[in-house]
Amino acid sequence: MDSEHLKDRMLERERVANVRKHWVRLVTACNSRCVFCLDTDTPRGIYLLEDDVKRELQRGRDELNADKVILSGGEGSIHPKFVDFVRYAKEIGYDRVQTVTNGVMFSQLDFYRAAVDAGLGEITFSLHGHTPELHDRLTGTEGAFRKLMKGMMRALREGQIIVNVDVCINKQNVAYIDQIVDLCLKVGVTEFDLLHVIPQGVAFENRNDLFYDPVEHLPRLQKVFGLNRHPGVVIWTNRFPVEFLEGLEDLIQDPHKMLDEVNGRRHQIQRYLDEATPLECRDPERCQYCFIEPFCNTADRVIGRQNRSDWEVWWVGKAEPDNWSYAEVVPAGLPYGCSYIGVEVDDLPVLESLDIPDSVGIYAKPRQLSRIVNRDALANPLLISVGEPEQLDVLLGTDALPLGVDVEIQLNQRTAAWMLQHRDLVERHLSRVRVHQTGYEFLKEAIANDVRDPAQFFAELGLRIAVSGLPACLTPDTELREAPKVLAKAMFDMSNGRINTRELARTHVKEGYWGKSLRCRDCRINDRCDGAHINFLRDQGFAQLEPLGEGTWAANAEEQILGLRPQPPARLRDGKPIERVAPSLPGFEGPQPLPEEPLLVHTRKAREARERRWQQLRDAPPA
Repeated sequence: MDSEHLKDRMLERERVANVRKHWVRLVTACNSRCVFCLDTDTPRGIYLLEDDVKRELQRGRDELNADKVILSGGEGSIHPKFVDFVRYAKEIGYDRVQTVTNGVMFSQLDFYRAAVDAGLGEITFSLHGHTPELHDRLTGTEGAFRKLMKGMMRALREGQIIVNVDVCINKQNVAYIDQIVDLCLKVGVTEFDLLHVIPQGVAFENRNDLFYDPVEHLPRLQKVFGLNRHPGVVIWTNRFPVEFLEGLEDLIQDPHKMLDEVNGRRHQIQRYLDEATPLECRDPERCQYCFIEPFCNTADRVIGRQNRSDWEVWWVGKAEPDNWSYAEVVPAGLPYGCSYIGVEVDDLPVLESLDIPDSVGIYAKPRQLSRIVNRDALANPLLISVGEPEQLDVLLGTDALPLGVDVEIQLNQRTAAWMLQHRDLVERHLSRVRVHQTGYEFLKEAIANDVRDPAQFFAELGLRIAVSGLPACLTPDTELREAPKVLAKAMFDMSNGRINTRELARTHVKEGYWGKSLRCRDCRINDRCDGAHINFLRDQGFAQLEPLGEGTWAANAEEQILGLRPQPPARLRDGKPIERVAPSLPGFEGPQPLPEEPLLVHTRKAREARERRWQQLRDAPPA
């Protein structure tokens, strides 16, 4: 498959992966006893009430604007109202209703037909072995393989709905993953979701029997993953560590999966943000295997900077002089230590008519740039962030920048070409200019903007320019800097001044989701380096990440990074302590008591109902 065709296919996969979806749990009960189950940390045996499930289905449409819903559990199909929920989901506007299942209920013809007739459009069958012995052992359920295959074969034969298979890869079946996939291909399944076992629930208790080193099985895994290059087969990886996908970067899971993960844990995450109650899974031994550990690190970084008043820029977005007032936008002053206000303006001179106090720095992103500001009309410290050559013509085409004005060049294919063409202008303003590589939320943005081979670009530029947002191996002979500490107002719920978990997850995808190659373990600054942004890697691959060993730049980069980060960044996998609760935005009260998590409410109500029944039995007169 040529590179252009591969990129087109990756973009189509991104479109599919980003269909707005909502996971709705129907039960915590299950008719299997999988040895790798990640749900046993939650209260078991709960069947959610019909009204509560419908309310959550409606929330997906109203709040998340979801087009697709996945009915899950436990085993969602055992809920007595399962078919009714499918029908209701279609009635309120979901384009597709999907379920992930062990297949037991779907082996029953009447149940299968009723679900399909109600509008079920996709079934993902969870198959974990190529033989009854292996599958039944992993699911802890005798006869599970036979029932799953019966239901799956019927769905394939009738052809009314989409059928795919997920496999939880673990120590017991990784040696047979090619045979599991081959079995499915032979019966007509062509789409697979290959899940990496994660340290949740009973899976962590059984970790000695389940966790494995992917390096030992890479040839077999890569053989199966490589089937995705076949035009008739679709392979998705799920929670699979990115460092093991070098050469198959098109299979790195879309980073927006993190939004689904956070949505599913939103109550626990909000409790951590507002009460400092850590997720029950927070344990260094678990975190080293966990897919969402990088998000948890981002959350801790945000909270920590709030607590230390260590943010620099309060980004408020678009500013128009006719309907914009600094006093109204920041009524209680800049929060969390910020000394700059971040604004987007139509043109740079617009800043002259905004009522920003002279003592407040301005971090400005103009959409166009007709001239440099008049320093007699605008005395504020000014950092101008630009990403177009025409803007650089105006800013750096002058003999000297006004005092107190610095320039951040957003590194992209256009600005890189300009800098090479106008190297003399960049050099003239070298002390006032920095280059920043932004992260892009979507792969299509990275493909359209990111410089091909940044290391070659900086070598060709040949200037000791300040750079942030890229690892040292891609920025030879530059001045390494930390990225600007920009905190967006949009991350906060403006009804209570607290961080919104979904916006925090989206910020993580854009700014905090990085990856490294397995080879990076040999780099002399590995413990201080974050790697490269995930969409840079999905686009250009891991090959550019070259471990720094010997040589002048390697030694200089190590000296610089140790100066920037005297200690390795604190990570949960290393035992990082929890952060204390951060203050609310100025002008808001502190965090208010949170409602009880719905699942715990159901658990309590179910326990109380059982106690009432027992009490009634005890109080009943003898027969």
